Amino acid sequence: MNSTLHMWSPISLTRHAAVVFKSSNPFIALIVMALTGIGLLGIFTSGRHLHPDPYYYFHHQLIHVGIGFIFLVLLALVDYSYFRFKTQLPYFGTILLLVAVLLFGNQSWLAFPFFNIQPSELGKLVLILYISCSMAFDRIDSMRFFADSLPILIGCISLIGPTAAQPDFGTALIMTIITGYMLLSTGFPFLHLAIPAIPVIPVVVIVPFIYPYVMVRFTNFLVNLNPFSSPSQLSFHDYHMRMAMGNGGFWGTGFGNGLVKRSFLPASHTDSIFTVLVEEGGFLMGIGIVALFLGLIWMGELTARAAKDRFGAFLARGITCYFGAQAFLNIGVCLGILPNTGVTLPFLSYGGSSMVISMAAIGILINVSSQRQMII
Repeated sequence: MNSTLHMWSPISLTRHAAVVFKSSNPFIALIVMALTGIGLLGIFTSGRHLHPDPYYYFHHQLIHVGIGFIFLVLLALVDYSYFRFKTQLPYFGTILLLVAVLLFGNQSWLAFPFFNIQPSELGKLVLILYISCSMAFDRIDSMRFFADSLPILIGCISLIGPTAAQPDFGTALIMTIITGYMLLSTGFPFLHLAIPAIPVIPVVVIVPFIYPYVMVRFTNFLVNLNPFSSPSQLSFHDYHMRMAMGNGGFWGTGFGNGLVKRSFLPASHTDSIFTVLVEEGGFLMGIGIVALFLGLIWMGELTARAAKDRFGAFLARGITCYFGAQAFLNIGVCLGILPNTGVTLPFLSYGGSSMVISMAAIGILINVSSQRQMII
């Protein structure tokens, strides 16, 4: 008992934390700190016009960052190998939460007395853990479809299906991208993935007819692609995103001086925060944000290549795909090169569930990078 108490003493934990963060790739934490700082700046300036209290969203996001930082540190200190055999509880718990959203939730949210949570955000991280655990074995070349591949795919669909049914198609799309990338990068047989995907195609085709707003988003996107379309043909959201970024120019209008966010730009503190930052920080701010995400992707790939085992490599690649895919979809929508998906920008957009889960994922990535041993 004394040894246990000594192991969890403040001095022991501090020493362990120093070893972990000293051994890890420092650029991961630095990039996340920079993105989070820029996000707080964007929320401070965009949220002032959305609530009677001009600092409401900024103060709440500070709380989200604080809670997320706690999870980052905790998951950076816990050896990631522990999760290889402890995924059952978070996996089935997340499925229950996703089903609870369908039964009792408000769209994608579950309301509790003092806070709300978005289980689909947790679903992305749990999906990465599940696939990493399922594929961290040495018999990939001899996988059989019904005995090996199909159970893994059913496990993935059990997380993606309830998310899409909420409906949260943006998050379901990200989870699908993560699934495809992780499975194929781990050596999963392509035919084993392609054959079950065929029946899903008709479902995807009929979704715009079941949910008219999805059809509207695709129609607006096709209008955006037309170089001869007039501003009156663009959707309200797309038109004002273009106005905001055009108004920013190269240097930007200056912090707090953006005009479009004040009443014309929907979701200026969440989905459209990149647009707000580009208007006030200009082209340089936009390039800086993209460069930071590219740097995070590169650091994640380096971590995967240097991981000490297959499980760590798969975790790192899944987390890297998570941030890369979500950043690409959000920024692509803001630039008008993708249809509106309704996904947030990691570390920058306002939101508690997104921030906490993103920080937790970074904690795992830091933990993997602190134990790098071999190149795979």
